[in-house]
Amino acid sequence: MQDRLYIIFIFFAVFSFDLHDLRAQERVTKDSLAVIELLETIVVGDASPGAKRIVGKREYLDDEKINMVRSQTLGAALSHIPGVQNSYFGPNSGTPVIRSMSGNRVKVLSNGAVLNNLSGISPNLDVQIDTDNLLGIEVYKGNAAVLYGGRAIGGAVNMHDNTIPSALFPEEVQGHAIVEAGTNSGYRQAVNINGNLGKYWAWHIGGMNRRNDDLKIPGNTKAPIAYDPDIDDLTQSLAQVYVDAENIRNLSLYPYLSQYVMDRLGDPKWGLTQDDLYTFDEYSYVNGENIRNPDNEYYVAGQDPDTPLYNKVVHGIYDYAPVTKGIMPNSHARSKAVNFGTSYIRNNFRMGIGYRYVERYYGIPGFALTSRPSHNHGHDHSHDHNHHTAERAHEYAPINTSGISHSTLLESEYKPVETIFSTIRLNYVMQVSDDRELVGSAPGNKFDSNRHTVRIEAEQKAWKFGKGLSGIDYAYFRMKGEGEQRYLPNNQSREFGVFTLQQLNYHSLMLNLGYRYDRVSRRVLSDPDYKTGRGLAGGELSDRNFGLNQFTGDLRWNFWKAGFMNISFNHAERAPEVNELYAGNDHFAIMIEENGDDRLDKETARTYEFGGGVDYGRWHASLTYYHTFFDDYLYLAHTGISRSGGFLVKEWRGSDTEISGWEATLNYRYTWGKENSWEISSFFDLVKNKNTSDDPVRKWAEGDYMPNLPTSRYNFSSTIVVGKFLLYMAFERYGKQRYLGKNINPEPPMPAYSLLSGRFAYRFQIKQYALEVYAFGSNLLNAEARPQNSYLKYLAPLPGRNITIGLKAIL
Repeated sequence: MQDRLYIIFIFFAVFSFDLHDLRAQERVTKDSLAVIELLETIVVGDASPGAKRIVGKREYLDDEKINMVRSQTLGAALSHIPGVQNSYFGPNSGTPVIRSMSGNRVKVLSNGAVLNNLSGISPNLDVQIDTDNLLGIEVYKGNAAVLYGGRAIGGAVNMHDNTIPSALFPEEVQGHAIVEAGTNSGYRQAVNINGNLGKYWAWHIGGMNRRNDDLKIPGNTKAPIAYDPDIDDLTQSLAQVYVDAENIRNLSLYPYLSQYVMDRLGDPKWGLTQDDLYTFDEYSYVNGENIRNPDNEYYVAGQDPDTPLYNKVVHGIYDYAPVTKGIMPNSHARSKAVNFGTSYIRNNFRMGIGYRYVERYYGIPGFALTSRPSHNHGHDHSHDHNHHTAERAHEYAPINTSGISHSTLLESEYKPVETIFSTIRLNYVMQVSDDRELVGSAPGNKFDSNRHTVRIEAEQKAWKFGKGLSGIDYAYFRMKGEGEQRYLPNNQSREFGVFTLQQLNYHSLMLNLGYRYDRVSRRVLSDPDYKTGRGLAGGELSDRNFGLNQFTGDLRWNFWKAGFMNISFNHAERAPEVNELYAGNDHFAIMIEENGDDRLDKETARTYEFGGGVDYGRWHASLTYYHTFFDDYLYLAHTGISRSGGFLVKEWRGSDTEISGWEATLNYRYTWGKENSWEISSFFDLVKNKNTSDDPVRKWAEGDYMPNLPTSRYNFSSTIVVGKFLLYMAFERYGKQRYLGKNINPEPPMPAYSLLSGRFAYRFQIKQYALEVYAFGSNLLNAEARPQNSYLKYLAPLPGRNITIGLKAIL
């Protein structure tokens, strides 16, 4: 009877969402599967992050590893994993870039539930998370679409937190509190308390507060190319500089002066100037006859025929807004978070509820228009430098972003006794978010978004030759906008998916097969205040429906008790997101006019992956090669058009693309005694995102490779634990990009750079309290580091050297 009641409850919860047109959210994907070793492919188990229960090759960072690389953004925290880099839209906004894919191609989840990640709509909108409440992070490199749908076509990140406890705690009350301050990172306080109430209830409460002012950098905030007289027009816009220049005719190339022009130069009706005097023609036709032109006294014979006719003379280069050497402008940030929850836990049943609140306000190190600029030059023919200043009317203000998110969570798990299923799980999340893009303090654009998501999973009981997992996802998402600089209409999306994953084992062979089908709908809602743009959508803003098929197959062979080889194939499809279909008008936060196309087709990817390695004693080594073939890869393309005021016009297009790369790792771990260990790790990665279409426009605008590709790099790290002491050091070298694309003009490579970071910690006891004092440092070499894949690489480097001192009290 209990089994039947639970199943009825689940299906009532699913279908009630469609009946009630809740102001909802996108779909929540509760990760039914959990943590496994990197080399495993499908394992199932209970809901705790330490249990073996996940599908797909992925890496897992526990809370200790997260603390080692303590970072302000999710992208920065995961950037020390091979194949994963940080998008870096300034120090306060960064999402994971997995094998060159991010935004709408990398799904971000918390406890399997989708987070309100609008970074694919605008990269300044960071993922709002409380890293102090994390138990661990799973990173799926490559296709995770069978588990999480088409938006995981490039990978997924699943963060496990303790908002809803999954088990009773060892102590009646336990937890920790943290205070810390840094030389270049501000200050932070955090608290995390857990406990039990009676025999069956567990509870959690936590919070965080942090703040920093503008950050220090080792040199100028802008790259040297920003002040190079040869900078091209598009790079000027990306670097946010005006170049006051004129083209002066090279008079020494012209042998003659035009008699025809000389006779009419003083007559205003002809509109002739001094520049029109110079000519290559020996004769002018005047009054019906050829008259020999006078010689040009400035002419120099015998010059190279390729000598340009005009010389560019730069009279000055001016920033959109003043910047200060050694300071990253508008890099301030403040954030706070509160989370609490409780669970009722029995042997075969668990149900919990929770609440999360996250608030953030931060700057982007760039400036946006308060109105379209007028850029006039007072030139005269005397070429006096005093007449060549750019007239600016304070039309630019710093870009700021604010976000508030409220999430209500429900998790349940039931282990029936007499069915084919060992575990059934239900997860539901309601999320309400308010994200704003500000010009200074004035609101330019606002997104009010609501998500309701539900995920049901049924884990099959293991049998002799395998095990499996099946499930259903449903998501509803609605976004409403406000502001004078809106680039998206009000819209609504619904997604429904059903999937199954099965594992077969026979001796040393393991075969994993999975399939998923999704239905996705996109709709534009009634929005009389929104003015459509001039893009390919043509103002129609048509409704779209997509059917998506996802398939995965993976074969692994374990041999000689130490070696392994695996080969996998993934087919994935992704529906265009609302910005790719419906965006229009000026997107001031990234200084472009962005235009969607409501006729875009779904994106299709076929990925082949080959890997192998050795696990022998204290050593682990692996090597992986992957190759993905994309049909209709969606990207924001140049048009070559620039509207008045310097807004580059870009539009969403689909074109064939290939992504390929290598990842290699080598690890060694040695332990002695009960509390002593030494671990060294290293990795190398390389990715190429190549244009394979025969579209001449794409070749002209973007080149042979996608611009802003992550560079190749290698990493070396070491961790030593001796008793109560811990020492961690990591060195990373980012190379100079060889696979360069174009922003119509060739993309310049950023210089190579090296990063050194470290952490030292010591634990001690005062009465019943355990204390830990620690220090960690980032960019200890104080290098000027500009990631090639960052859209802001011309505007802001990574923050300079920072050393943070902290104290952690453990109950």
